[in-house]
Amino acid sequence: MGLRNNFRPIRAAITAMVGLIALPFMDRTVTANEQTTVTWAVPPLVPAFISENGILTGYGAATQNWFVSQLGDYNHETMEVPLARLLAEMRSGGDDIRCCSTLIPTDERREYISFANTVLLHLPISVVIRSADEAKFKPFLDEEGNIHLDTLMADDALNTAIRIGRSYGKLIDHYIRRFRDAPHITTVADDAKLLKLLELNRIDWAFYFPSEAEYFRRSLTPDQQIKSIPIAGNPPLLEATIGCARTPAGTQAIEKINQVIANNPDMPWTEFYAAWLSPDDRNWFRAARMHYINANQFEVLLAPEH
Repeated sequence: MGLRNNFRPIRAAITAMVGLIALPFMDRTVTANEQTTVTWAVPPLVPAFISENGILTGYGAATQNWFVSQLGDYNHETMEVPLARLLAEMRSGGDDIRCCSTLIPTDERREYISFANTVLLHLPISVVIRSADEAKFKPFLDEEGNIHLDTLMADDALNTAIRIGRSYGKLIDHYIRRFRDAPHITTVADDAKLLKLLELNRIDWAFYFPSEAEYFRRSLTPDQQIKSIPIAGNPPLLEATIGCARTPAGTQAIEKINQVIANNPDMPWTEFYAAWLSPDDRNWFRAARMHYINANQFEVLLAPEH
């Protein structure tokens, strides 16, 4: 469907299971030399960062450690901090190099954060179903395999649930407001409950980031097979990147990170994210990634020389 049909999955440069390796906290400096220290702020965001018993795992942790291994000119330490506090500390300035590897650039953030070129690619929020029920959803798909929420959410034969207080983005929130009072749409207080309800056949589909759904599936319903369907109107991929506080030292660190990115156009670190997807979604992601990389390389070839 969509990119699944239009592009063949590429062979991963590294095994997907690498993203599952437990990574110890880099509590203190990684070398004995007197070097500038980069403090990596880690927000509570599963499955990008999963902190258990002093061990940090997840695709964000693995990606962060991959880049740390390329930045030998610095010492590195890690600090767990809520996103709001992190942004406030970056805004306040100072001489420290404070960075985060999972930030989404915005115009407002660019005023006090220096951002690297794109590092993270991930699939957008999708409609997650039981794999065995795929045929039920074909009437709602367009020719590219994207599902249309206006017809899906209007069908009272298919039950779903929405997490109270969560924003799913402008597109999805529009349809939630439109159909929120429908009897076949209920609410829950915890995202994890949606996978349990799906397993119990209490609902037929749910909104999730595909990596988020797979995290809950592995944790709570490991015998359940799920599949994500892309939503019409959503972009094929979402982008995020490393950002450092906009200080001279932070901007210099970003310049070095951009050089690392330029030296690795195939983005091998994105396999850490792929490891946190179901097999079907992993194929979808790799096809979308191949299209993204090829399109970017084509744009570079067309760029005028200076």
